[in-house]
Amino acid sequence: MTKKSTTKPRGPGRMSAEQTSELDSRFLDVAETLFVEQGYARITMDEIARSAGATRRTLYARYANKAEVLTAVVNRLLDTAMAPHHEETPTKPRSREPRSQLLQIARELAFISADARAAGINRLIFAEAMQTPDLARQFLDLHARATDDVKANLESLYDEGALPRLPNSRLAAVIFIEMAASMPRLRALLGAPLTRKETNDLTATAVDIFLHGCGKS
Repeated sequence: MTKKSTTKPRGPGRMSAEQTSELDSRFLDVAETLFVEQGYARITMDEIARSAGATRRTLYARYANKAEVLTAVVNRLLDTAMAPHHEETPTKPRSREPRSQLLQIARELAFISADARAAGINRLIFAEAMQTPDLARQFLDLHARATDDVKANLESLYDEGALPRLPNSRLAAVIFIEMAASMPRLRALLGAPLTRKETNDLTATAVDIFLHGCGKS
């Protein structure tokens, strides 16, 4: 007698994990394009679903509202930018060279700020934030997330004795981020991005000034 399989077959309406991931990416790709090209306020959840070739119900199963879609779009951009840093962090903190570590982070922040996709999102946020509180919150949340990441790295270096004069770690992280990213962000917003050499020179100088101010000999 043949033993019956206990695995339930996937019904006609159920998607595989790969199909689900592809649909999630398609939703975010479509939403990002629509937000940047037409503005956040003008776009509806129905339009996002329709443009992605999916149903409204499928979209709402993943995101409760348009603000959550924008959150996912923005977080995906930051995840893409910071992934190399997280993947390459050694397991033994003391094996890290402080300047190399901070330079890597500074360049990641600078390049994501200058990225055309990020620039489009930033233009959207700056143009409509006063009329759309969700957008202002998105920018503040994004900045807070980046600040937390940099703050953790600075505190680790302080614990290792590499930054003996580190001030308030959160304020130091904010200053570090702006030193590295403000000019690339501004130039990208104006449609005149820095060259790779200009970005590398800027971030190297910013890191050296920051290390000197924090007491790194």
